[in-house]
This record gives sequence, C-alpha cells and structure tokens, in this order.
Amino acid sequence: MIMESTKSRSWVVAMMQLVALLLMEASSCSSISTTTKPPATATATATATEAASTVAAPQIGTGFCQMFVTSSAYSCSEYSVETDDGYLLAVQRIDAVTPPVATAKGPAFLYHGIMEGGEIWVMNPGQESLAFTLASAGYQVWIGNTRSSKYTFGHITFQRQDKEFWSWCWDDLVSKDLPTMLQFVHSSTQQPVYYVGYSQGAMTAFAAFSQGPLVNLVAKAAMLSPVSHVNHITSPVALAACWMFADQILLAAGLFEFNLNSEAGFKFLDIVCTSPQVDCTNDLLSQITGPNCCLNETRMPFYDLYGFQSTSMQNLAQMAQMVRTGGFGKYDFGFWGNLVAYQSLFPPQYDLSAIPASLPMLLAHGGNDTLSDPQDVANLISVLQGDPVIVYVPDYAHGDFVIGSNAGTLVYQHILAFFET
Repeated sequence: MIMESTKSRSWVVAMMQLVALLLMEASSCSSISTTTKPPATATATATATEAASTVAAPQIGTGFCQMFVTSSAYSCSEYSVETDDGYLLAVQRIDAVTPPVATAKGPAFLYHGIMEGGEIWVMNPGQESLAFTLASAGYQVWIGNTRSSKYTFGHITFQRQDKEFWSWCWDDLVSKDLPTMLQFVHSSTQQPVYYVGYSQGAMTAFAAFSQGPLVNLVAKAAMLSPVSHVNHITSPVALAACWMFADQILLAAGLFEFNLNSEAGFKFLDIVCTSPQVDCTNDLLSQITGPNCCLNETRMPFYDLYGFQSTSMQNLAQMAQMVRTGGFGKYDFGFWGNLVAYQSLFPPQYDLSAIPASLPMLLAHGGNDTLSDPQDVANLISVLQGDPVIVYVPDYAHGDFVIGSNAGTLVYQHILAFFET
C-alpha cells in the first residue's frame, strides 16, 4: 500500500510538471495549405556518424543509400515524392547487382511502423534483412519513408521545427503518404506491386485498401506484426500511457512532435513509469514490444542509433484513442469537431471487411508480441473476407519480425514462397 501511494503521488507530480509546460492549444489533424517556399538543402554531405545524430533531411543520393547499402552486391537509388499536402517523402530502390539476377520478379514495396523509418528493413547484414533478401531473389525493392522519417526530404513550406510540420495524424498516412508512394512505384514500374507492411505500415495498408482503388495496384500483401483493432493489447507501456491519458496531457501542454529521446519523451516516461505495471528499470524495449527473443545483442547500440524516431503527437494520440475505444477509426476530434469534420458525432470506422477477398494476403505474427496480440490477430482474420496465409512464430515479439537474427529462416522464406506461388 505504501508503494502504491508513492507511485500515485509520483504520477500526480509528473503530470503537474508536464502541464506546467502548457504553451498553446493542440492543433487538429488537418490538411496543410502549401506555398512556394522551398525546402532547406544541405550544404555538404554528412558523414554516416553525423547523419545518424541529426534529423536533417539528407540531399538526394547522399543519405539512406550511402549509410545503409554499402555492399557492392546491391545498387541503391533515392527519390523524392511529393504528397498533395506538400511533404517530400523519401523512397529508395534497391536492386541486386552481383550475382546477376536470372529472372526479374517485379517491384516489392516495404513500409515501416511508427516512430521509425525505412532503414528498419536494412539494419541487419545480408539475408537477415528483408530488403536484401528480396533483392537477391530478383525483386526491385522499393522502401517507403513516412513524413516523419529521418530520411524524408521535408516539406515545401515548413521546416521540421515548425508546429505546422507536425499537424497531421494517422489518417493522413492512409490517405496521402501511402497512396503517393505506392502510385509512384506502380507508375515507375508499370507492374503490380508486392506489398510488405510492418506494424503501423500494415495498419495503414489495411485502412487504405479498405477504401477502394489503391488495392488494385497490389499483387499480394504480406503483413508483419499486423495491427488493426487493439482490444487485447498487453504492452505495459502502451496500456499505461493510454489509460493515464498521457497523449492528452502532452497535447494540452502544446506538444506537437513526440520523440522518446526528447524532453516530451522524458516527461512521457515520467508519467508512464509511475504505473505499477511498468518496470522502467528493466529493458524498456521489451516493456513496449514484448520480450524479443532473437535480437543480436551485439548490434543493440547500432539499433539504438535509429530506433524511436519522431512522430506527430496526433498520430500517437490516434493510436491511444483506438486502444481506449476498441475501434479502428479516424481521428476523434470530440463531438463538435467530429460534426465539422465528418458530419457525425463519432468518427467513421475503417471497414476491414471491405478489403477484397481477391487480394492474396499473408499475416505473420508472434506469440510474445504485446502490440499485435494473437487474439487481436485472430479477430482480424475473422473479419477479413479472404483466406490469408498465416505464419505464426510462438517465441517472437514485435521487433523480432524486422531485426530478429533468425527472421530470414522463420519469416522471410515464407514471404518469398508466398510471393512466388
């Protein structure tokens, strides 16, 4: 009882400290009007170490490819693709060079999860990374980077430090980022695209594919750690954050960009770590994702350089709304805001049953994943009209699917077989 009382007082103190940061009212999730102010450009090429420690967008040809695709066995090109609200998204293309690929198998598009960028697909050497595995198998590998990624090329009007740069929510990824990148890849190749989404990258695809024509560009879809309804999420950090309404506290304090390695992130952890269910003294990553079984511990300092990138507070808040309501819907502005935005008191829901049964799909999930809980995945399967291929790895948690040292054997070979049948 004494411990619980101390925890409660600590939580109240942490909230009072955070609310003391109040600067302005939180902005709503909305489209950004654009003007003609050009984005800032780098004046020199940064070294890999310098680039790793900054969020500045690299110049085309000097960023992602130079840092992560260093083997002469692969070629890498970078592209900037503009959304209709002015964001300049980075898309990379990786192809195998040596040995020459006997048969070209078409474009594969890889889309990352929340608070990370496209480098998640190339963090491990060789066949331990899905991007290199697919390229070696003969696919043109295209890697998407959402508007908050370190490797985005910014915005035509706003800089990353501007509040307006972060005035967006998950719905904007569904309606703008993913369609812009996927249409670019399809137009560039004139072929149906093999889609791979991880975590929020799968979630975004589910919502976008339920809306209509975008799904027609896709040949097959493989979803890793798929997230949709999160009724049974067991992540201690995520649950504590949602039910302590940490997102609403941060929004009320005027925060528009969220990064765990920032002042806002530290205050977020101050609040969450007062929960008796969260042990912040023991492996924070596992407290978020579940106990990852198969990460290469010697590479953890390398992973730490690129993990937990910034996202918008509204994106984070929308995820928290879904946990609290059990829905899979658009951003909730409150009754009056919803009336203006949707002509309804409640936000519309994305209808997963509207994804065509004709889309071949693979779902790969793990028994220890606390963000993509097996019961939530089972519910997702029951709603989908099609009959997805299921890859279940009992020991895997959320991170294992993209940086697990044995994911090549346990997951990626299944994706190759699925794409090729």
